[in-house]
Amino acid sequence: MLRKLFLITSLTLLLTACQEGRGNDLASDSIELQRKANEETARGIAERNNERLEKAKILIEQSLEADPRNHFALINRAQIAIYQKNYELALSTVEQAYDIAPSNDSLPLFRCMLIEEVESNESARECYSAVEESYAERHELGGEIPANWMSAAILADSHAALELAEAYLEQEKAKGVMEAEFAEMTIESLQDGSYVDQVLMR
Repeated sequence: MLRKLFLITSLTLLLTACQEGRGNDLASDSIELQRKANEETARGIAERNNERLEKAKILIEQSLEADPRNHFALINRAQIAIYQKNYELALSTVEQAYDIAPSNDSLPLFRCMLIEEVESNESARECYSAVEESYAERHELGGEIPANWMSAAILADSHAALELAEAYLEQEKAKGVMEAEFAEMTIESLQDGSYVDQVLMR
C-alpha cells in the first residue's frame, strides 16, 4: 500500500509543488480559474478523459488571460503536455514559468527532467549538476537538506550524492517511520531511474 502511494506521490510531487496557486500578488480570478483547471486536469488524467483535459486547457488560457504572470497555470499546461507525451511543449512551458518565477524551488529540477527527455542525458546531467551546485551554495550539510538537493545530486551522479542521500535519510528517520520509508523509496527510485519515469508519465 505504501509503495503504491509512493508511486502516486512521485508522479505528482514536483507538479503539485509547482501548481498550487498561492501567489498573493496574482489576480484572484486567475488563481480561481487555475485551481479549476488543476481539478479538471487531475480528473482527466485519472479517468483518461480527453474532454476534461480540453476543458482544463480552456481554463488555463482564461487564467493566463486574467493574469499572464500566473506561472502555476503554465505548470498545469506542462502537466497536460507530459500526459500527452508532448515533451517539447512541456519543456518550453516550464522554461516560460521559470522566467516568471525563478524563485519557485521545484521548477529547476523539473526542467532538468524534461531536458533529459527532449535533448540528451549529457545535457540533463549538466542541468542536474547546476541545480545541485545552486543548492550547495545556499545550504550546508548538517542543516536541513531539501529533497530537491539530494535528488539533483543523485541524478547528476555527483560525488556528493551518497553523502547527501545518507544525510537526507537520517534526517527523515528522525521525523518518523513513514517519512523514513518514503525517503528510502525516493532514493532507490532516483538511483534506478524510475522516479523520473513516474514524473514524466513514461
